[in-house]
Amino acid sequence: MALDSKKVAGTPQRTATKDPKQISVKASANEPRGQMVARVITSPELQAAISFEKINKVGVFCKEGEISLAEHLEILQQRSDKVVNGDLTLAEVTLVAQMQTLDGLFNLLAQRALNNVGHSIETTERYLRMAFKAQSQCRATIETLAEVKSPRVAVFANQANISSGAQQVNNGTQVPAHGAMQSEKNITNELLEHDDGERLDTRKKGKTSRANQNVAAVGKVDGRTNKARKVSQ
Repeated sequence: MALDSKKVAGTPQRTATKDPKQISVKASANEPRGQMVARVITSPELQAAISFEKINKVGVFCKEGEISLAEHLEILQQRSDKVVNGDLTLAEVTLVAQMQTLDGLFNLLAQRALNNVGHSIETTERYLRMAFKAQSQCRATIETLAEVKSPRVAVFANQANISSGAQQVNNGTQVPAHGAMQSEKNITNELLEHDDGERLDTRKKGKTSRANQNVAAVGKVDGRTNKARKVSQ
């Protein structure tokens, strides 16, 4: 693979050249050639294009060398741009195709297992094991497709310590509504206060009650003049 760095950015350019193994790239004005080459060869699109070239050597759709590296790179970069801009059509189509392929493998392997029932237990078990692996991958692909089509929304819960899926736990204290706060305040006052607006204080001297006004206060008693008082020796 040859790199033409005569042009001036850090990703492979989409200009096809005559040499199927050559691509044109741009580098910033002060970027060293080594960094430019490293950035280009580690590009995901370029790596995928090289992989597709190797696939074409053993594939049945085209002959080797019929599609250039630059042409592969052009298509891959176009698809990447669509995904970056929010178009997930390719991802959805890919997942649907993989789901159907995995389902076909599951049925094929399951039929192979059934054909060996009564003949070889080991062969039957081997095919069933591979069939169930294909079924598991098919289920995972369906779940991924559902997630792409309808992403789960995060749930915010107060004082909930159980997280399920994309749920976010928030243990912050929630401010109660005005009515609930007022009711709780009234109950607290009834328990703590003796009279309305007055705190209960057992050390405070109580006011004279107006009840039983006919009862006079007891006068002072002088023990020295009280003859009835007995002093115990």
